[in-house]
Amino acid sequence: MKQSDNLRHLIIAIDTGASAIKVVASLAGDEKCYPFTIDPFCVDLDDLHQSDRIPDPNLNFDHRSVWVGIDTKNYAIGNLAKSRYGICPSIKTLKSDSIVPKIAAAIAVAHRKFKLPSKFNLSISSVLPPGEHAYTTNVSTDLTMALRNIKTPAGKITPILQKLTINPEGYGILNWHRIYGAARNQDIGVIMFGYRNTSVLFSLGGQLTGLKSSDRGFHQVLEKISSLSGGGYDENDLARPVWNYLINNDESGFRNLSRSKNYELESSMIKNAIDKALTDYRLNLQNWLLGAMQKTDMIVLCGGNSEYIGNSFDSFLQIYARYFEGRGYMIQQHIGSTSIPAEITETGMAVRYLDIYCLWLELSCSFKKE
Repeated sequence: MKQSDNLRHLIIAIDTGASAIKVVASLAGDEKCYPFTIDPFCVDLDDLHQSDRIPDPNLNFDHRSVWVGIDTKNYAIGNLAKSRYGICPSIKTLKSDSIVPKIAAAIAVAHRKFKLPSKFNLSISSVLPPGEHAYTTNVSTDLTMALRNIKTPAGKITPILQKLTINPEGYGILNWHRIYGAARNQDIGVIMFGYRNTSVLFSLGGQLTGLKSSDRGFHQVLEKISSLSGGGYDENDLARPVWNYLINNDESGFRNLSRSKNYELESSMIKNAIDKALTDYRLNLQNWLLGAMQKTDMIVLCGGNSEYIGNSFDSFLQIYARYFEGRGYMIQQHIGSTSIPAEITETGMAVRYLDIYCLWLELSCSFKKE
């Protein structure tokens, strides 16, 4: 028996997204998972003034404010990076640039949540945009080295890495449909509508192909709303009010944005800007999709942005109908509500968790109860 056989085993799936670091974790053998998010802000403290490089260990440490040390470097993640160091989300940089410290932060939070000892077994599944697929090997190597020893406010942790997979975004949902859904023995394509980008990937004859990403994420809509509305609003402040308006027809969030004495006029200008921004965004996205699509039996629409581009997918369906003329196909959204566990639904952001939930499910099922 290996020394690691008697250790507790953390199973964790992580998406280090631009709007939030989304995490689904459990111990091996547990049927239920623990989902949580960390704000997407991240800063390498070695780039700052000497006195700021090592945070006070007495600082608040939870799933919102995290600092970790990797080798000789220290990082602030989440609300700590924003509130203390004034860091903004980085939309334009590659996801692979910050994936290592963000994954380390997620592991540190899960380690504390499950009250693990300093040494434990660790299995990870994470994602990169299909357009960054070429970085998978480098990221895997960097993670393998970095995660051997992580400094946290709670002390040093030394995970023993059992399994590590880096998949393209959307692969969790694609694979779920191949195993449990309607795509068994069929070709399938996934369109992942994200905050940072929109991506496509296909499984044709059982092989992944057609991996493409664009920067046409929901952040483009927020940038356009900010410029059209005349309010000069910060895009990060716009996100939640705009989402609530599109999904729930709830305008109350606009009041928190208000800078004018005439709130009704300002609110009307924001709504007009949303309509215009979404119209332009859909057209831009449709044109990109026409060049990215491949012929397949089934298309799955997923990702948080799929809920925000409007109540109807008619405009997209018309594109697919033209592209697949003469061939029958099926269109699905996500994985179906009956397959989503309560702990994911209760987050209020299930569609944003589903891809990594499916990766967690695959990883969890690969290990027998310890």
